[in-house]
Amino acid sequence: MVYLIPVPGLLTALLLALIDIRSRRVPRLLVIFGLMLQTVTLLVFSVIRAQPILLVQCLLLTLASAGLQLLLALVRPGALGLGDVTATGLIALSLSVLGWTTILIWWFMMGLLGLIALALLWLARRRASARTSSPLTLAYVPVILAGAVAALIVDAV
Repeated sequence: MVYLIPVPGLLTALLLALIDIRSRRVPRLLVIFGLMLQTVTLLVFSVIRAQPILLVQCLLLTLASAGLQLLLALVRPGALGLGDVTATGLIALSLSVLGWTTILIWWFMMGLLGLIALALLWLARRRASARTSSPLTLAYVPVILAGAVAALIVDAV
């Protein structure tokens, strides 16, 4: 049953990923809505389970994940945007109920899938290099979400 707890945040992240693919923007109001929805879900779950420390654990894992993503965004400006950081926070809050090992698997999968997506984008751009000279951009929220889904699958197995 615990695998249903991340659903509200992940569905919101799916909507964010679709918007990011289409417009390369991540609406902060939608992120805030997803964070509030997921926090209420976690609060109810922790009360039902009589484990208030679970909510604290989830918030700490979320802060650590969003903080790390913010640090990565600051290391190389322009590579990651604030929308990617806030989407990371939303997905971290969603997955954090499953524990820190799931968060670590998610980070690994997010990095691996990000490298694969960049390589595929680079190959596609290389083939079409004569036609376009626009900069190489990648919608990263779908990669963050795909990493989360992969982490859920690995955790379930």
